[in-house]
Amino acid sequence: MPALRQRKEDIEELVMALVAEFNTKANKRVRYVPPEVMARLQAHDWSGNVRQLRNVIERCILLSNDEELPAEWLQLAPVHEAQASQHGVVQEGSDWIHLPLDGSMALDDMDRHIIQTALERHGYNVMATARALGTTRETLRYRIQKYGLMKS
Repeated sequence: MPALRQRKEDIEELVMALVAEFNTKANKRVRYVPPEVMARLQAHDWSGNVRQLRNVIERCILLSNDEELPAEWLQLAPVHEAQASQHGVVQEGSDWIHLPLDGSMALDDMDRHIIQTALERHGYNVMATARALGTTRETLRYRIQKYGLMKS
């Protein structure tokens, strides 16, 4: 069987099957994969084959709080600009928050790191940070308090 990077046409069907599988396992309700997310998934060079795609979708489902597969959890290496424009994907390198994906960080630690980094990037402006993270101000304030992320 050819590598996944040589079977781009199979990615959409695989993604939808994996979303359904992990929704059931994690008791989540993700039902929609935005076109820009699907384009990024299809443009990615899947060196880890289906196993890598599976891990990416599982992480996105576990970290989602909505019915839409969240782009912010994809954590894929940047797509070459030519590929990105071909698929209508626009990426800002400075918007990326990098996390180790080797299992060395617990989900709470990842959440804390992401929120801390976003707060720093937005000068601890809660509204701007919430908007950038795609969450509500109230949810962000709860997490800031939960993790003790006050500006020092």
